[in-house]
Amino acid sequence: MRDDAKEVPRSVIRKLKRPDKMARWPAYVVNEDRYGVWLFSPKGTIFRGQSGETIGECEVGQGSLPEGVPVIHLMPRSLWWVASWCREHDIQISVDISTPPVFEETEWIYTDLELDPLGWADGRVTVDDEDEFVAACVADLISAEEAKVARSTTEEVVKSMREGTEPFGRLGWERLDEALSFSLPPIKTLHHVPAWQYRPRQ
Repeated sequence: MRDDAKEVPRSVIRKLKRPDKMARWPAYVVNEDRYGVWLFSPKGTIFRGQSGETIGECEVGQGSLPEGVPVIHLMPRSLWWVASWCREHDIQISVDISTPPVFEETEWIYTDLELDPLGWADGRVTVDDEDEFVAACVADLISAEEAKVARSTTEEVVKSMREGTEPFGRLGWERLDEALSFSLPPIKTLHHVPAWQYRPRQ
């Protein structure tokens, strides 16, 4: 464990899902380059989900596993997606098509637009949650303009993932390995945000 871990900047990622869901998890700010800001959540870092007044907790990257896994996240500049990399799941690259992430105070905030390009360990690239996207558009939770941008962005991201264009080539894995080399401890605490502070639209 790094003796200077407390000096590594920290942030919180806030993922909003209309109309009233939210997920928040902390991360270290480990790098910044022309692609954006790289945030790292070590194994064991807290993950908190909230739907209305119902709150649940697990660990970042846990999914169906008994415990969490280390995950590197990329907050791009002015692009309509957020990406994450991990090695322990069949799905190793996960992209949320979203409103462009914005940094406010100590948090990176974005609204999920449902479509999810996924990079699998066997090399496949698929898109998940098409049904949820259509339902959200019908319910006017995603505007017509957002839907148009979400569709075009999905096509661009899928093409980049299949062709291995950076940051979906080697860079994400290099950033993950770099973050792991820091031996940062998991972040186990997360201040609470009450339901009335939801931001249903950005």
